[in-house]
Amino acid sequence: MHTHTHGGRRRSPEIPWLLVVTVVGIIVVVIVAFFFLSGLVGSSAGTTSSGTATVKPTTSAAASFITSASTTSAIVIATTTPVTIPATGVYVKVDYIGGFSGTYTTNGETVKEMDSGTRMYLVANATSTVTAVFQKSDNTATHPLTVSIYKNGSQVATNSTSAAQGKVTVTASV
Repeated sequence: MHTHTHGGRRRSPEIPWLLVVTVVGIIVVVIVAFFFLSGLVGSSAGTTSSGTATVKPTTSAAASFITSASTTSAIVIATTTPVTIPATGVYVKVDYIGGFSGTYTTNGETVKEMDSGTRMYLVANATSTVTAVFQKSDNTATHPLTVSIYKNGSQVATNSTSAAQGKVTVTASV
């Protein structure tokens, strides 16, 4: 019998190697993905002796997830230490989960502040009117920026906004 050649080559009945390598590669990727997604390899969380993986929150207001090797999971909300309002003196309290900046003014003296979270600012030598003006540093419209003025432990004025880049002005006679 005579073998036909085309272009100087003989046709081989073997499976093309490219197809075999592609199929084997796909199988390896699926197996590796299964191990990583099942948590058997490559966990960045700490593991306790009971096999429970825990994720530490990066901020005090963040929620962390606790998962276990079983199919159950729970959400734990990180708690923050509440701010204590001093019993004497005049204070401006600014509360916002993101960044904020602003000023408070009394007796012609203005103090600039830039921070985040819940902060208490002592207004030194406050004997007349206190005005506080603070603004969000981001475009978040979900969380409120709240500014309050306290005198001797009691709130005398407050205002709030949830607008993106929102600005709050509060004035009180002290």
